[in-house]
Amino acid sequence: MTASKARGARVNVRGMVCSDAVVLVHKTIGRMAPGAVLGVVADDQAVVDDLERYAARGGHEWLGTRREGRAIHAEVRRGE
Repeated sequence: MTASKARGARVNVRGMVCSDAVVLVHKTIGRMAPGAVLGVVADDQAVVDDLERYAARGGHEWLGTRREGRAIHAEVRRGE
C-alpha cells in the first residue's frame, strides 16, 4: 500500500474477507485528502460490492471497476 495525501493511495485486498477489506479501505481513505482517489485491487466480487456500499454510506464517490484476468480494479474518490 502506498499512501499520499496529495496523490491518493492503492490497496490490495485480494484474499481478504469482506469485513477486513472494508476496514483497510476505511483506514486508508481516512488518511487521504478530500478528492484523492483510492485504487483497490480485489479478487472477489462480494468484496467489491461491499466496498461500493461502504463508499456510498461514507460520502465517497465510487468511480467504477474494471476486470483484468482474475483481478478486479476499483477506484473511489474520497469525499469531503
